[in-house]
Amino acid sequence: MIRNLKTMQAVRQSMPRPHPAVDPLSYPVLFTLCGGPSRVGDLAADLHSDISTVSRQASSLAAHGLVDKGADPDDGRAQLLRLSPAGQELLDRVRVERARMFAELLHDWDDDDVARFTTYLDRLSDALRDRHLSPLTSEESS
Repeated sequence: MIRNLKTMQAVRQSMPRPHPAVDPLSYPVLFTLCGGPSRVGDLAADLHSDISTVSRQASSLAAHGLVDKGADPDDGRAQLLRLSPAGQELLDRVRVERARMFAELLHDWDDDDVARFTTYLDRLSDALRDRHLSPLTSEESS
């Protein structure tokens, strides 16, 4: 398992960046915003990350036109973040590239192997999340 994690980290470091100005660690913010507009605190809770980190990432993404910021209609003091059209286009490109990469990696796997592997990865991810990631309380995420 550790070997696989290290390999994935090394591969991620060596891959070309889909957007040269976007830190690879900011992509989870973009993918989470695919679900709809969100406040920074809610994004941080969803990503199990620190609010200051997500705020910094969101500001950088907004500066590059990938995220739009606006007033939250439920609370004018808060900002609501949403994926911009340019951000959606970037994620569409990332998804196509990832699908191509996985298709190449798994080209010699049969459908049953892929299905079993997916099931086992989902089970592992669920077990890790359930054991080690407690949801933040609303006080911690605001």
